[in-house]
Amino acid sequence: MDIGSKVKQAYGPAKQGASFGYTKQRGLHFQIVTVKASTCAPLIVATRRRKGSDNSGKGAASLLREALKTLRAMGVTAQIIVRANSAYFSHKVVENCRKAGARFSLAVTVGKKIGEAIATIPEDAWAPIRYAAAVWDADEERWISDADLTEVPFTAFTSKKRAFHTTARLIVRRLKRLNPKSVPEGQA
Repeated sequence: MDIGSKVKQAYGPAKQGASFGYTKQRGLHFQIVTVKASTCAPLIVATRRRKGSDNSGKGAASLLREALKTLRAMGVTAQIIVRANSAYFSHKVVENCRKAGARFSLAVTVGKKIGEAIATIPEDAWAPIRYAAAVWDADEERWISDADLTEVPFTAFTSKKRAFHTTARLIVRRLKRLNPKSVPEGQA
């Protein structure tokens, strides 16, 4: 299950609900929840139109709750995995996933707490990602790739009530910088 949002440009100031948001264009902002399974084409299970100036994550938790209920009402018994970008990283979204028995994979922005967690990762914990364009180095017996991956336990939402504290895997991908001059100190 994927949740996302989009601003659809609207022309003229008379369009009800249209306003300027992060795209700097007058528009209508909608959220959409889609589902994909191996047995069917992608399916829209929930959508909501919002004011153009609303942030992407506003109202996401309730829309997700409706979408999860809809799936279960349709007879879906399989494990549901909710995927979303960092705009949807909130304790309310996670709470709705957990209540519905769904797993979640949410992108996060690298703030202070995330940065501190990443800083604790030892160098030998990183593994190269085997992308399609990766090359096997027989001498070193490893994949040469432009990205590495690891994970570390992380407790999110610690500024919220204890009931909302969520410990999960923080999966971290690091990219190698192509321009060494742009690399901040300590991030080679």
